[in-house]
Amino acid sequence: MTVRVGTVGSSRPVGMLAERVGIRRAALLAAIGVTYYYGGKLGLELSLVGDDVTPLWPPTGIAVAALLVFGRSYWPAVAVAALAINLPISATFLAALATAVGNTLAPVVAVTLLHKVGFRRELDRQHDALAFVFVGALASMLVSATIGSLVLVASGSIQAGQLPTAFAVWWTGDAMGVLAFTPFLLCLPLFWEQRRWPLRQWLEGAVILVAVALTLTWIVLQMRVLFIALPFLGWAAWRLQLRGAAPAALIATLAATWAATKQIGPFEGTTRLEQMVTLQAFNATVALTSFFLAALVSERAQAASDLALAAAELEQRVEKRTAQLSAANVRLVQEIHERSEAQELLSHEEARAQREHQIAETLQRSLLPDRLPDVPGVGLAARYVPATADVQVGGDWYDVVQLPKGLLALAIGDVAGHGLQAAATMVQVRMALRAYALQDPSPPAVMHGVHQLVAQLPVPEMVTLIYLVYDPSTRELRWTNAGHPPALVVTDGSATYLTGALAPPVGVTLDGSFAESTHVLEPGSTLLLYTDGLVERRGVSLSAGLDRLSREATAAPDATAAPDATDATDATDSAPADALERLCDRLLATFLDDDHIPDDVALLAMRPAVSVEGELTLSLPAEARNLVKLRGALRRWLHESGVPESEANEVLVACGEACANVVQHAYSGADAAGPLELSARLVGDDLELRVRDHGHWRPAADRGGGWGLQLMHSLMDDVDVGHTPSGTEVRLTRRVRLGSLA
Repeated sequence: MTVRVGTVGSSRPVGMLAERVGIRRAALLAAIGVTYYYGGKLGLELSLVGDDVTPLWPPTGIAVAALLVFGRSYWPAVAVAALAINLPISATFLAALATAVGNTLAPVVAVTLLHKVGFRRELDRQHDALAFVFVGALASMLVSATIGSLVLVASGSIQAGQLPTAFAVWWTGDAMGVLAFTPFLLCLPLFWEQRRWPLRQWLEGAVILVAVALTLTWIVLQMRVLFIALPFLGWAAWRLQLRGAAPAALIATLAATWAATKQIGPFEGTTRLEQMVTLQAFNATVALTSFFLAALVSERAQAASDLALAAAELEQRVEKRTAQLSAANVRLVQEIHERSEAQELLSHEEARAQREHQIAETLQRSLLPDRLPDVPGVGLAARYVPATADVQVGGDWYDVVQLPKGLLALAIGDVAGHGLQAAATMVQVRMALRAYALQDPSPPAVMHGVHQLVAQLPVPEMVTLIYLVYDPSTRELRWTNAGHPPALVVTDGSATYLTGALAPPVGVTLDGSFAESTHVLEPGSTLLLYTDGLVERRGVSLSAGLDRLSREATAAPDATAAPDATDATDATDSAPADALERLCDRLLATFLDDDHIPDDVALLAMRPAVSVEGELTLSLPAEARNLVKLRGALRRWLHESGVPESEANEVLVACGEACANVVQHAYSGADAAGPLELSARLVGDDLELRVRDHGHWRPAADRGGGWGLQLMHSLMDDVDVGHTPSGTEVRLTRRVRLGSLA
């Protein structure tokens, strides 16, 4: 029983198509076989050794061209035709069969190797010309020459002493057949595949071919110098590339080979060896000159065409961009809206194109602070360590925000879960916290705003967060904690967890009210914020992890600053920051395993400066945003030095005027703001301030002003302004009442 699968009526079109394909393949096989056979007959007419070794064997060129154009699956046509040619001229059937195998194998090897090196049959690159000559012709034809010459000796057609000559003639004949006939056959499809020639080029091609034919006829009949024909071949390659060079080279090769077999012209009266050397040298020179020059010209022409196309495209882009810029003011609102939509679409497409883990990790790392702010009198350090590669990235994050009035906001949080959803939620929570903190820095207010945001987000996991506000002038720390591990304060060899102001994770309850707790940080103490990935381990209680963190942080040599560290407020001194960096590295090395990190870890450390006795030195870029930092650091130093508040306020105003002048005038002509240096010291009851810059002030304009200098004179006992080529220094002095009440 026969079962036929398919739909009714579908077998006839499929069968007709298969029948047409079969007929076409059979026709191509027959055409290749017939062409190969008659090409062999032509080659045998040019034999130099015996009756079957010729210096020019056209069938090899025909076979290589056919297999390159139609595919290697057409090798049976080559094999059958080769056997038909060799049967009448071979001693035995076995010899004919072996020779046919060699004649078939050589073109197959040539085409296979050419495909391996990326050969293109248009021969329009120098790479293709090199591969064709040395791989397709010279190297591959060693196969047929070796098999064929050995078969001649084995069958007794030639003597063993003739083997080298037979091998050389066979090899060069097959190679010359490839060099002469394959390019000619490959160029024929180019006449309808590439740009059609105008009548002028057809006429030029005809003139070149006639010139080559007449020149070689004259050489054969009158002269003995074959190489006179080379300029015409160069002309053909230069003007017409492969479509002109291949026919011209074929005519030159056939004419020279015919003259060699007839021993006329340059070959008259010479030995067989001299004839072979002269003929093959000429044929090789013709091939190399024609095809390399044609490839070089084609490559240059393509490069010029690509350059012209690129120039045209660039000109169009410039015109288009100019038009867009001209209408930018009118379409500003619309363009912002379109860009927003395009950005959302781009984000969506990127999420589909990449793995979720890679996107989440990139998003998380890019949105964490790339560097912590420089806050005079406060040291900061942070670390973020992602989980190992076999676990998706989580939502751990930290942030430090400088607020108005010199306040400093610190936050660390964790979005439970892993992957893109957790990372995206982390981004929204962090951005919302920044916005709420700048609007109202109060911990309950900020946490309430974040709670409302998270409650509206489709977040199935919990979001824990601890948010703190630190006032450097009073060292007061205010915070609220929404389900996050408590902050740790390390002071003088003891550690304390800030357990107050606790609340559930944000967004999980309807109640959005949060409490606030306060703590005053001692000078030199260290505040540690962290995520649960640092202390939480499977099978171990969280309290055990917290106890271990307390012990390790207390035992660390860099956990607190030395009480007598008089340089702690020096913004240019990196020792306090380095100590915090070493503390973070020590904790991570103690708690994390390099081979496997089960969860992301975020760590943030802050240390206020120790009390200072002596000189205050600050150096910050002369930018308006840094004036608040300078004022806050100087206020703390004055307070710790015992200067009454009323006098401190006047000193702050005078110093602020001097610093503001540096910001406004010192670097007005520079590309970037230079340093603003402030130093303060007490000599007995005398307070001395120095404000320095390294810029060049413009001459004062005669239009009034100078109120800042007058204000400084009225508030300070002495004001001295010194200008030097290296910058300007303002020296302010005043006698103060140390230890007095305001």
